[in-house]
Amino acid sequence: MLLVRLYRVEDKEVMVMDGTQGFMPETDAVRLLASREFGVGADRVLVYCGKQHKQGFRAFAADGRENELTAADVLLLSRQQADIEVRLTDYFVSRMRQADAEKLAAAC
Repeated sequence: MLLVRLYRVEDKEVMVMDGTQGFMPETDAVRLLASREFGVGADRVLVYCGKQHKQGFRAFAADGRENELTAADVLLLSRQQADIEVRLTDYFVSRMRQADAEKLAAAC
């Protein structure tokens, strides 16, 4: 099971997850997770990646595109107040892994 937290920032939902807990999502997995139809739903996804990344976090738009952390992201992360805690089942995490794997296989 994987734990994610949803925060409401003004009119947007931001999801924060720990990518060091066995799964570091990439573009397609984030797109699936952020989907309001097939996933949990979010406007933005912040993934903690430990010391592998300069800032410790990777930021993604809902469509899976990775972009830079914003000042609003940093402010949100400094508050540490969860609005909603969501536990992703192992089945859903396997679907996220599959989404990324299919993208990698298609690129080869």
